[in-house]
Amino acid sequence: MPPSYSRAEIQALKVLDECGLDEPTDFLIETIIRGRGCSYEEKALTGKEGEIVSFHDQSIITINSGIDFFPKKRFAQAHELGHYELHREILPMISDTEYNMVSWFQSNPYEKEANEFAAEFLMPTEIFRKECSGDLEPDLIDYLSDGFNVSKTAAMLKFVKCGHVPVGLVYCKDNKMGWFKATDDFKEYIEFDYGMPPPFGTVAFEMFNTKNVYQGDERMQDIYKSCWLKLKHQEQDYMIREFCLFVPSYNYTLSLIWVI
Repeated sequence: MPPSYSRAEIQALKVLDECGLDEPTDFLIETIIRGRGCSYEEKALTGKEGEIVSFHDQSIITINSGIDFFPKKRFAQAHELGHYELHREILPMISDTEYNMVSWFQSNPYEKEANEFAAEFLMPTEIFRKECSGDLEPDLIDYLSDGFNVSKTAAMLKFVKCGHVPVGLVYCKDNKMGWFKATDDFKEYIEFDYGMPPPFGTVAFEMFNTKNVYQGDERMQDIYKSCWLKLKHQEQDYMIREFCLFVPSYNYTLSLIWVI
């Protein structure tokens, strides 16, 4: 089935086309921003990853100079470029936190569109889908993250949008469940209680409550289905898989969950 695109994703592809790019892996995003007629600067921002200020026909994008992880910086740049392309005539000033950029599915409409723009701009759906093959495992997320020069968080979120395996994704922050999203073909019901700790027995629970740190292939763990998913009528419990990404600097986890 051919992919369907949102307004923001269509605009991202339009910008890529007008810049003569298939995707901007080897191109500085700030150069593209300036080429689109927007000023650009980097300076220290408190509590923000980026912001855009527009007045009449002038706009300036500012990115937090404290971002020291290049893929994260690229996503912040692409996110603000999305605001420039889509919202500069609607909102005179937009400030973005880390939460805005990780919460693709629960943000306000403007933040959701900016995230959709950034994801499509950095990881065009048709190219991304071609790179998704074989078994879902940590190495695949690493491969996608490295290949598109994005964070593992961005790669996991994009995978839920257009990956090749039915999955659920749960976001937890400060040991509390924040939101979940699943692919259209994920036929399971996620046990989710907003604001409560992740269930005992999940890798997310372990990340917040123990000193265990998984590396390599161990980032993917077998857990009982009943830890994250509701058992169907008279269904016996069995093992499923959870790949949990823990980001200690912001104290959040993203758990990919799928049935083996």
